Amino acid sequence: MERFIVCFCIFCFLFTLVLGVYQPHTFRSWGLDLVRQYQLYRWRLETSRWPAVEGEHFVIKYRRGDEENARFVLQEAERVYRPLGEFFGYFPDQKVPISIYTDRASLNRVFGWGSEESAMGVYWAGVLRILSPQAWLGDLSGPERDAVFRERGPVAHEYIHLLVDYKTKGNYPRWLTEGLAQYGEEKIAGADPFTQKVLPLTVSLEELDKRFDDPAWQDYSYGVAKDLVLYLVDRYGSDAVPRLLDALGRGDSLDKAFREATGSGIGRFLSGYERFARAV
Repeated sequence: MERFIVCFCIFCFLFTLVLGVYQPHTFRSWGLDLVRQYQLYRWRLETSRWPAVEGEHFVIKYRRGDEENARFVLQEAERVYRPLGEFFGYFPDQKVPISIYTDRASLNRVFGWGSEESAMGVYWAGVLRILSPQAWLGDLSGPERDAVFRERGPVAHEYIHLLVDYKTKGNYPRWLTEGLAQYGEEKIAGADPFTQKVLPLTVSLEELDKRFDDPAWQDYSYGVAKDLVLYLVDRYGSDAVPRLLDALGRGDSLDKAFREATGSGIGRFLSGYERFARAV
């Protein structure tokens, strides 16, 4: 029996090694699925004593006393579910978990962040975590409260990150998901648009991906990511977005995915963007 276990472990190790060499996309997808399952397990443990409200497509966990805000979040999540799913060409095959935190310190503590972080929402490995609307909407009520939450709230933005993650099987660059999240929340979900002059791309895409968490570069990084996606849709049409994500989901490189989605490689796309940025 002991010999069988040793042989089985060796076989599993060799199989994993071969898979990682010859099928890296499949290997990465399996690994990502394991991470998601583990994070979902952690989320269930964390929120096991929290009350919940459920809709057709979402499960909302919240702290006691915050049920009104939980139902408010659920209403907004269900509102954006259909239009965002249709635009990105993806609908999750199970209810999406969301947990609501009554204050920013509680949200930051989940990720080991300090008080300097001011995120209103975070998507990570299949779970959406957001700050309770009460923590930042204050005394607003009625239609005004609904409008402000729709225009400035984090639900659509973080949900788009989930759609991109699942549709591409984790095979996407940071600038693309951040640009799509901003585009989708404004154009499809009705968030308050932030207008600015189109920004030139002053660093490589690889460098851009590293700058999003640098406070000195955040405004530029998010701004140029949004502009790149705006140019993508303006130049090639909105159908290019799900085509691009589908190609990435098959394991294609970014350049190959752009060729399949737009007929042009990433180099030609960036050259076109630079001309576009100079012209406006």
